[in-house]
Amino acid sequence: MAQYRWNVKEIAAGYDAAAAHIHPHYDEIQEKILQSLEFMGSEFLLVDVGSGSGRLVEKFLHRFPGTRAVLIDQSESALALADSRLKQFGHRAVCRLARVQDDWFGTVDEPAAIVSMSAVHHLNPNEKQQFYQRSHSALAPGGLLLNGDEVRPADDAAYLEQCKRWVTHMHRVMQEGLVPEPMCDALRGWEQRNVTRFGEPRSSGSELTSWNPERYFVRCSRAIYLYS
Repeated sequence: MAQYRWNVKEIAAGYDAAAAHIHPHYDEIQEKILQSLEFMGSEFLLVDVGSGSGRLVEKFLHRFPGTRAVLIDQSESALALADSRLKQFGHRAVCRLARVQDDWFGTVDEPAAIVSMSAVHHLNPNEKQQFYQRSHSALAPGGLLLNGDEVRPADDAAYLEQCKRWVTHMHRVMQEGLVPEPMCDALRGWEQRNVTRFGEPRSSGSELTSWNPERYFVRCSRAIYLYS
């Protein structure tokens, strides 16, 4: 079985170093998520699903000093980076190794917020449905699910053009030397899967963005969608 690509240390470190260049709305989406939490007070629990190396949680814990956070990710390499980044916060940050689609919800005590960024779109339709249903059940009363994610157009031609524009962006930041070489290899792999072989069947864990957010929104009344 091929190794989970985000568990390769060099790729995890490469994305951590270059995420804000690779993802053209990276900082903007994180800021919108944080702004959406400002009315919740200063002491509450947040769960970041598909947390990666902990950059969003680091910003969150700095902005809301009385809060705590649980990070969920299936990449040991990314969580190792997160653990190092968040040591400054002591017991306020806990990293847990699990897939987004696993039933990890019973291991956290009624979080006031569940957040995710560019992770849920990797799930297949049934897994997405389960994720939203479980989030709704796990949240404390009045809690929020904040999903900062990519949503593909319904039209395949429009989606392919969107992918091609992102490839152009990726090539530019790679040519400018803003992306470490191991991460460049991963981005070239993304181009192969999503542009060169556009339309091939996908499995869970791939870029499965062909879904209508409204279908899932009605299932989770305490959800807010933030997407580019």
